[in-house]
Amino acid sequence: MRYPFLIFFAFLLFSFHKIFSQNEVSGKYFLVGETEYKITYFSPSNLSFKNNNIKRMIIVLHGNSRTALTRQNDIIQAANSENTYLETLIISPHFIGTQEIIDNNLDDYHLYWKDAGWMEGGNSNSSGAYPRDESFSSFEVMDDIISQVILSENFPNLSQIILTGFSGGGQFMNRYASSNRIQEDFESEYNLDFRYIVASPSSYLYFNSERRVDGTTDQFEVPNSSSCGIYNNYKYGTFQMNQYMKYYHLDTLINRYKRRKISYGVGSRDNNPNSSSMDDTCPAMFQGSHRLERATVFVNYLNHFYGDLGENHKLYIAQGVFHNSTVFYNKNIIKNLLFPEITKTSTPLGIEKNKIRVYPTITSGKLHIEIHNSNSKEKLKIVDIFGREVKNFKIISNDKDRLIIDASTIPEGLYFLFFNTFGNSNDKMRKFIIRK
Repeated sequence: MRYPFLIFFAFLLFSFHKIFSQNEVSGKYFLVGETEYKITYFSPSNLSFKNNNIKRMIIVLHGNSRTALTRQNDIIQAANSENTYLETLIISPHFIGTQEIIDNNLDDYHLYWKDAGWMEGGNSNSSGAYPRDESFSSFEVMDDIISQVILSENFPNLSQIILTGFSGGGQFMNRYASSNRIQEDFESEYNLDFRYIVASPSSYLYFNSERRVDGTTDQFEVPNSSSCGIYNNYKYGTFQMNQYMKYYHLDTLINRYKRRKISYGVGSRDNNPNSSSMDDTCPAMFQGSHRLERATVFVNYLNHFYGDLGENHKLYIAQGVFHNSTVFYNKNIIKNLLFPEITKTSTPLGIEKNKIRVYPTITSGKLHIEIHNSNSKEKLKIVDIFGREVKNFKIISNDKDRLIIDASTIPEGLYFLFFNTFGNSNDKMRKFIIRK
């Protein structure tokens, strides 16, 4: 054989490429939507088994490199060092890209995002070489993941929900924190404590047209945008927001963001303006030159925009840390945010008043409603976001503990299911989304 060495060398290069470029895809997955599409995730725990020890759930998101396994291991390491591992449920969702579909020969039921749109709540891909019948916002997916874990009733002593992401995952959490549709419901019904850690993103969502004055970190005005007319477009601002974000009026998003507990973290040496993973588009450059500066400017902006926010919105700088998730999450200042003292006692998941399950939360057709331990017939009402009762649906099955509704004739949008249960006058509410 001619040139055997060259052939062998080429084989080695190919093998190394596969080893070092292919992100591992977990065999664990959540099912999303009526078609039951798969969202893979990493977790050291089996979510199907009951675990009374769990008091805290940490959901950690990867960045643009989609290294979900690494992020899981970052949090495991931090939890072990704080002796909180046994009480902490760690989940690292994986927003799969096109190359991972190819490299891992994944089936047609895996959702995937062909670009970085998942960071801003963009929809999964539904066309091209790997078409899907449905498409979902990454924010919808996160809603569903959180809901499934809580409503599984496998973690009855769960009290804290910590949502964090590093780099691109930090971009996700910054936008998701203003728009999360389910937090208030779970806070009020189960007494859960939701917190966010926005870690080292390369851009943030601004709520008006002001940006920093050049050369400052705490002065803000409407800039001369002649060289960057798109500087206030979503994901950097609130103009032309995606469908998920537009479900609510801007004032709702602004007020919601203010109320939520959001910590901002960045390394003191994450200050390289030429980093290959830095967003250097003109809208991003309006926010600062590098990640450390942009984090500083954004928290100053929030205090300028809202007034003094106190402890709910605070910047934490991890000393000596570059743009490295493992080192970042294992700094004491950040571990204190990951594992705060649990001061609240959750409402036990599974008591009679909470035994209503609605799934899927995102559907184009059938909606399943499970009702347990009911002593009286439930009265059901569907209401749209304007408070108007929806009547154009059919109940296609009405067993003792389960209803199946045909919602295919209901227009696309966010809806609320109200129940009058157990012979009392207290309405119970669940949300669902119709997607066409």
